[in-house]
Amino acid sequence: MAINFLHVLGGALYLSLKLSAIIILLTIAYEIYENSKLYETIKQLAGKPLKKIGISSNASVTMIAGLLLGIAYGSAVLIKDSMENKMSYTDIILSAIFLSICHAIIEDTLIFVAIGANGVILFGSRVALALTIVAILNKILQNRR
Repeated sequence: MAINFLHVLGGALYLSLKLSAIIILLTIAYEIYENSKLYETIKQLAGKPLKKIGISSNASVTMIAGLLLGIAYGSAVLIKDSMENKMSYTDIILSAIFLSICHAIIEDTLIFVAIGANGVILFGSRVALALTIVAILNKILQNRR
């Protein structure tokens, strides 16, 4: 069983090109989205429930990106927004903690359901845990000010 190095290298390069294309397209789509009216609408709609746990509407887009696309893309949006001073220190901390517990919620749930997990319990427990911890940490941060 000899491994054909050129075949492996070609496959790796092809995969790298596909991943690069996906990342570039997502980045372009996000930049277009960020300058649209839809961005502000979603920011306001998502901001209302997040405000209850101490996260402002400025962090709502980061939260949506992390919840739907995963921790890597969500953290990239978080870093970008924090560097552009769009998020407060509290928003950055609470968003990062929330997404560390509850990222790629749809994808991860579907993967675990495929191997036999109860999707409702998995989804619900991750969301509940993230909401509870972030609400508690928000109270702690408020008391420190």
